[in-house]
Amino acid sequence: MGRIKPSAIASSILGFEGHPSGGLASGPREGSEDRPADRGMSASDSILWRMERDPVLRSMVSAISVLDRPPDWNRLRDKLALASHRFPWLRQVVVGPPFGVGSPRWRATTDFDRDYHLRRVRLAGPGTLAEVLELAARDAMAPIDQTRPPWEITVVEGLGLGAAVIEKFHHAAIDGIGAMRLVAELVDAERDLDRDLGAPVGPSADPTGTSLVGWLTRLPLGALGSTLRAARSPARSLHDALDALRWVGRLIAPVGEPMSPLLRARSTRLRFAAFDIDLDRLRAAGRNSGGTLNDAFVAAVVIGLRRYHEEHGRPVDRLRMTLPVSVRRPDDPPGGNRFVPVRLAVPTDSRPTRKVIEAVSATVREWREGPALGLTDAMASALNLLPTPVLAQVFGAVLRNVDFVATNVPGPNRPMYLAGAEILGQYAFAPPSGAAVNVALVSYRTSGCIGVNMDPAAVDDPARMTGALREGFDAVFDLAAPAATDGPEGA
Repeated sequence: MGRIKPSAIASSILGFEGHPSGGLASGPREGSEDRPADRGMSASDSILWRMERDPVLRSMVSAISVLDRPPDWNRLRDKLALASHRFPWLRQVVVGPPFGVGSPRWRATTDFDRDYHLRRVRLAGPGTLAEVLELAARDAMAPIDQTRPPWEITVVEGLGLGAAVIEKFHHAAIDGIGAMRLVAELVDAERDLDRDLGAPVGPSADPTGTSLVGWLTRLPLGALGSTLRAARSPARSLHDALDALRWVGRLIAPVGEPMSPLLRARSTRLRFAAFDIDLDRLRAAGRNSGGTLNDAFVAAVVIGLRRYHEEHGRPVDRLRMTLPVSVRRPDDPPGGNRFVPVRLAVPTDSRPTRKVIEAVSATVREWREGPALGLTDAMASALNLLPTPVLAQVFGAVLRNVDFVATNVPGPNRPMYLAGAEILGQYAFAPPSGAAVNVALVSYRTSGCIGVNMDPAAVDDPARMTGALREGFDAVFDLAAPAATDGPEGA
């Protein structure tokens, strides 16, 4: 594929954690004797870890940072060592629960080797971004060594356009917004920041506790009690309880087959593609249609998929989508997952673009205002008690027949630098997790970086899929006003 035009990760979360530089506060170098305390894995994180018994549901998250030059190797090593004090899972492995009951735990490894996780390779000749995408996809298909912390970073040198960094981590460790917080710990607001890295911000508190009492609170009795209390609120009436159960059924009910007549087969193979969009035009199109930037993003993906089906002679009226809805609060710990994977049936008929955005907006609003999002922690706690083979079967029935996933992650809103190299673009490749394709938007200043993760067994014409998605965004852009827009809009 051709060269991606310069962009850089974007939104309103830079200047994070009180560090004006976007970098780390000071701290001990690697080799310090302090190690992160063991901590329990949340029920939702545990499910992401355990459902890998079905390889199609593997939850490996990848990202590619495009840089104008290779980062300073020693500075990058130092920054990762210090970031491991802020994000304990960078130095922890996953171990089974006590007596085989409950959630796994994060445990500090006694032989953490930063240089195992941080690697560098050089492409022969002036390499291309297409080669980096192929390398990242191949890397994403390989499972992470479960005896080590679940992440890897590879610096790719020898590119004609500068350099790239491939980031790979297990979804059980962190979600998209949490990943942006990790990025904020690694980057600087200036290219050459000459200062001592000093003492780290302390490790995040364990929200579940490490004591036996904390572990017991995750047992089924507590989960059942939480579910019943949530289902009765606020009126505690039978009507409210039945309504809540109806929403829960919509969230986790198995489905028999994909809605798409084309995107049906599933495999463990992956294919990556990437391109840039104009974020201001996307935001304006959403606003002019009575929706948000996220509504316009989802509509663009829907229209692109509609065109793909039409061009292959298999038009379809609706497709099934998973939309990760963030429930992360500002005071939540930076690691782990705080999102709800909501399944929606979205229209792919011939209605006008504005009507597509309106339909998406109404459907998403219905889910946001419904009671299901408030019940997900309790549901995850209950489901996490299932034996691993049963858990994999349950989530296979829920996820394997989803047609596509669309995810929107806000990034920093100003140019950022990784160990002296300017970040030109940041492309996320979230796992399909049983779907045929996952389209991810990472915002960056006035640009949006689109990462497309496809299962080639379902998408047998990946070049045309990428082209159709581009055309979907072009169709949405026709609704954008020419005037300048306001600042970043929430997802």
